[in-house]
Amino acid sequence: MSEQVKMAKLERQLRLYKVLLPCAIAEFSAICEVFPYNMRLLQRDLADLKDAGLVSVKYSRKGEGYVKTGIPKLKKDAAPRRNIYLKKLNRLGRLMSELTNEDLPLWKKKDNQAENGFQEYVTAKDSYNEMFPGLSERTRQRDFEILRKLGHQIFYDSADHCFSYNEDEFCLGWVDAPDKIKEDFLDGTW
Repeated sequence: MSEQVKMAKLERQLRLYKVLLPCAIAEFSAICEVFPYNMRLLQRDLADLKDAGLVSVKYSRKGEGYVKTGIPKLKKDAAPRRNIYLKKLNRLGRLMSELTNEDLPLWKKKDNQAENGFQEYVTAKDSYNEMFPGLSERTRQRDFEILRKLGHQIFYDSADHCFSYNEDEFCLGWVDAPDKIKEDFLDGTW
């Protein structure tokens, strides 16, 4: 990366998460082409992503990059301020990979409500409320704003009177590394 771009910590970590999701092996050199990273900053960001329960990776000398090692888990015994940050990072990462939205025309939505008396489709807002019950409307608005800053197209559709997003822009979720990667590869003892 020729010119250094300053990014907020949260934004930088979420962009790194977006890069790591589809890859079985994320090479350090490839990450540095996209982000202004040195090894120490990358390790700190990966530690935060691990503690937030978003990634589970290990450096492989043989693969010259970070390899997925298992199912990520949220660290629950962090200090109170750090725990708040990790929960926010986890929430935003999960939104990037799990948010759902049924794209139905307004007339079909109204017909469903008129016939059944209830809503049979899921909007981005409904999905958010289902994933994170009890969070305020303002928190949801802030989270959607952060996703927009990251380049996701999430918006209020005034024609359909609901929140929608471009599903092609969102990640697919945490995918385990392929079975062909063996322990000797991970440890570099080949």
